[in-house]
Amino acid sequence: MPPLTRTQKRQVATREKIFRVAMELFTKNGFENTTVSEITEAADIGKGTFFTYFPTKEAIFRQPGELAMENMTLTAEQGLAAGKPIAKILKSVLTASADWHEENKTITRQMSKSNFSFSTDTSSNKGNLLTLLVRLIAEGQKSGEFNKKVNAQDAALVLAGTYFTVITMWSHSEGRALREWLESSVDVILKGLSA
Repeated sequence: MPPLTRTQKRQVATREKIFRVAMELFTKNGFENTTVSEITEAADIGKGTFFTYFPTKEAIFRQPGELAMENMTLTAEQGLAAGKPIAKILKSVLTASADWHEENKTITRQMSKSNFSFSTDTSSNKGNLLTLLVRLIAEGQKSGEFNKKVNAQDAALVLAGTYFTVITMWSHSEGRALREWLESSVDVILKGLSA
């Protein structure tokens, strides 16, 4: 991949600045109580610049999903290349974003309260996650690790639903580590998938 041009670097920096400032304001004031005007003022940019990078205020929440999806895909590819068991890869994939959520629990809670985890703004990330999970489950079925009678699409939906539900429940509770909760929940599903 060729190095970024000055213009591209500036665009990346501007997008990251808007995101960072918005997250700070969402944490301080709440999502609903933060306006695009406040974001643009704090980021020292015009509204036109804001809308160049994010078509809506809600679209800002797409960025963590994109980063999580990139991390999940990389985790899966590395696991497959290393020849790890699919069950371990699935568990690693579904816990790959745990650190970000734990570091940004307030934002995660706001996202779940606003129901962004199921919004159309983030639907492409969810579709990519389902595609990745179906692919991994099918690999596990092909290798004999998982039951071939289980519909891979249905199993992927259960895994994805569990992933989003656990993150939402965790964001509104105290005490239990997200990674531990995700691993435990995924283990229950993997037992049902086992051949």
